[in-house]
Amino acid sequence: MKQLLSSITILFFVLIAFGSDESKKTNSTNSSTSTGNSSSGTNQSQRITPCYGTENCISAVRLNFRNTGKQILGEQYLGRGKFGISFLDPNRGEAYNADVSTDCNCIVTNVYVSVMR
Repeated sequence: MKQLLSSITILFFVLIAFGSDESKKTNSTNSSTSTGNSSSGTNQSQRITPCYGTENCISAVRLNFRNTGKQILGEQYLGRGKFGISFLDPNRGEAYNADVSTDCNCIVTNVYVSVMR
């Protein structure tokens, strides 16, 4: 009886150990598959190129300045959707420089303003 119980106990531990190894193999396969998917997702997002505005977006940039009551003194297209704008704020009586970024739909995405010196 003791021998039968010992055999069953050993068999039980062997099955647990075997099941544990299978579980590790399955988990490592799943994690490598999910890692593969996430890296391909990263590759897909890296393939998406940003869209920049062209010189034709100047009318949208001008409209934004007019809507704020500023008077444009000078403008230049700098490339990759960026415009250099010099403008006057009549309320303050000061001149400023602005770097304005646009996307391919001529939507202003960023404006950096500094005092003209």
